[in-house]
Amino acid sequence: MRTKAKVEFANKITNDILQAIDGTKSNVSSDLKRAFYFKGRKSEEIGTRVIEAISNPNDIVLDPFFGGGSFIISAIMASRFIYGIELDNYTYDVFKHLFIKSNNKKLTDYFEKIQEMVKDDVMYLYRTKCCNQENYIKKLLFDPEDEEYYNPQENREIVDGKNIVLMERCSICGEKRKKFDDFDYSIIEETNTLNVEEFPKENYIENSRINITASTGADRYDRVFSIRNQYALLLIQEAITSLPDCVEKNIIQHALVSSLALSKISMYGSSTDILYHVINNKGQDMNVWHLFESNFKSMLKFKNKFGKYQVEDIENNDYFCLMNGSYNKILDENPEMIADLIYTDFPYTDQVPYLERNQLFRLWLRKFVDSEKFDLTEDMLKEEIVLTNAPSRKDKNNIQSYYKDIDRMFAVLRNHIKTDKLLVFTMKLGEAKYIRTYSEIINLARKNGFEYITRIGIDKTDPTLRKQSAYANTFMNEMIVVFQKLDKHNEYWYLGDINYEFVATKLIYKHLIKVKNIETTTLTSAVEIVKNDLLSKGHLSNKEDISKIVKTIKDNFFVSDGFVEIDNNRLYMDIEDETTLFVKLYDLIPLYIKKLLDKDGSFVLEDLYLELTNSLCDGTSSTLMQILEDRGHQNSIQMLLNNYCSISNGHYVEKRIMNLESLDSDDISQYTGTDFEVLMKSLLEKEGYFNIVIVGGAGDRGVDLIASKLVNKDVEKTIFQCKRWIGNVGSEPIQRLFAEREHHKYKKAICVTTSNYTSEGKKAAKDFDVETWDGFDVMMLLEKHFPGKYYNRALDIEKE
Repeated sequence: MRTKAKVEFANKITNDILQAIDGTKSNVSSDLKRAFYFKGRKSEEIGTRVIEAISNPNDIVLDPFFGGGSFIISAIMASRFIYGIELDNYTYDVFKHLFIKSNNKKLTDYFEKIQEMVKDDVMYLYRTKCCNQENYIKKLLFDPEDEEYYNPQENREIVDGKNIVLMERCSICGEKRKKFDDFDYSIIEETNTLNVEEFPKENYIENSRINITASTGADRYDRVFSIRNQYALLLIQEAITSLPDCVEKNIIQHALVSSLALSKISMYGSSTDILYHVINNKGQDMNVWHLFESNFKSMLKFKNKFGKYQVEDIENNDYFCLMNGSYNKILDENPEMIADLIYTDFPYTDQVPYLERNQLFRLWLRKFVDSEKFDLTEDMLKEEIVLTNAPSRKDKNNIQSYYKDIDRMFAVLRNHIKTDKLLVFTMKLGEAKYIRTYSEIINLARKNGFEYITRIGIDKTDPTLRKQSAYANTFMNEMIVVFQKLDKHNEYWYLGDINYEFVATKLIYKHLIKVKNIETTTLTSAVEIVKNDLLSKGHLSNKEDISKIVKTIKDNFFVSDGFVEIDNNRLYMDIEDETTLFVKLYDLIPLYIKKLLDKDGSFVLEDLYLELTNSLCDGTSSTLMQILEDRGHQNSIQMLLNNYCSISNGHYVEKRIMNLESLDSDDISQYTGTDFEVLMKSLLEKEGYFNIVIVGGAGDRGVDLIASKLVNKDVEKTIFQCKRWIGNVGSEPIQRLFAEREHHKYKKAICVTTSNYTSEGKKAAKDFDVETWDGFDVMMLLEKHFPGKYYNRALDIEKE
């Protein structure tokens, strides 16, 4: 089915975004990363540039899943007002406090008060000696399972056997590292006797994908904390609790809670990405006060940087309105909240089981701050859009439930964005199964009144040398995907969950195949076929339905003089038999390759597969999955890639043909069908033909060109079928060309291709007396009349 979006508009949006982010790396600012823990943030700079490129200064933006706040900041920096909604009470509260106005002096005074109360006691837990000089441990590297401190397994952070990183450089030896010794062991024995009864011991919701498993004990809160760090955290928490309730206290509280991510025993060199993994070997234990103080300074730095945007009321100010709760309920309660642009991170599948991942922080706040405010409620779990393997969340365990949530999401968002405006998602596809989900996302968007516009890859960083050899053959790209809200009269026609435009197209297609060469099909009879199918489903067609039927037929078939015919230059996704469809697709892949190379000069495998996805998501994803799951199809695509491209810096780039006479030579195997017909017209003129008419297109009945030539003083008319194909031509085009020659009494029929002919095709040409020109014949004639101007890379494919 044809896209509902205007090609010119889609091209403009694509170009505007590409120009806006040109040269910009998809990096998250260090200020935001250090302000508080969040998994999966996106680049605020890219968000800012895109928002500026596709919206106007007075436009209102909506982010229904603002999470780590990247796009809230993007909208602020783009000077656009933004509504932000966040389901998770913890994430909402910590981000909110980054923008709530606070008294910096009071904030600093309170931190210093806590410092006076407990810093010495906390640091005492980490005391050590180097060269008999007092110091403090910043990080201890050890093997937790065996409690091996003296000789832990080697890792890149242990230098010359020195597995303690010091807070201060030793005043005697000048080193920042030392080897664990008996004094350090005595401190561990001492701290292991401390009373940590108040430390949380609740159980997490299990989820093996994020390492929360009962078999390892990772489902118990205190399992991954050393006794020393448990006691240190409790000391600091007790001091914070003693402060009077105020905004400043809340900010300091969040600085401690953010410290939890690295206060646990982690893998050496660990960032905060792996929260729940029980480390057996090569672990690290860090100084809690150091983490707490660092996080506090980071939050203070962020608030100072965005001082202009610090507000008294988080829901009522000139810059943003941030709300906590389900996007569905909040938007339902606020029908007047209509955006000019929706920009958000897509809540996709099982890569970030969001509410479960944040249990570490939420449980702490529930125990020590507010048990009701930070409770993980059943409503929150129900409203989360996620695919999880948590045994306790059966309603979120299957992909169909996830699709149902996505369906509802599009339905809700449709009511909160203006017609013709854009819905922008950032996505990252990790493997083939996510391509299937991507296809379904487009289908559900169409069901709810949106149309796919474009997608643009945004790599986080340049590929490393280590990854370059594999990168071109891996699904890795983070991308921006854009949809447009359609006018009500231009929406896709769905009956329930079924894309009925696709069903109607399939019905007509099959009918036309069945009666081919037997009878013609009028527009009226085609409409009746669809009406009868609707009736069989208990749906009586009204005037509006009939209009939709007629529009669907005209959009997908060639209609002329009241008759309906198959458009032979179209792909009928999931309708044609697999062999026919893939042969057609195989011929289009060089065009997709050319499109990607012309756009960016290079691409990765994911770009090509997503280009196919954009073409193949007309109703179901079965055709796409045939490609992804069929090794033969994958090998064929790879063969084409190898023929047209080489790999440079991990990306596919155009393969240079070393023996070309001119670098300006055109590859005719990457011409569109129309371009090839125009070229053939020029070639035939050089060969002495005249009155050449291009008739190719839907309804051409197998004839692309009609040309005249003077032969023995007689004018003879010849018909041509032009096949810009990669695959070999079979018997059917030959038979159709013969039928047209006989019907119209043409003197001669010639089938022309850029490739070759199957054995069946060659036999049909001989039986029906149809002349054939293969790719080598065409190149010989082109070289004769246009030396050095053309080449045909497809002729090399079978040789590789």
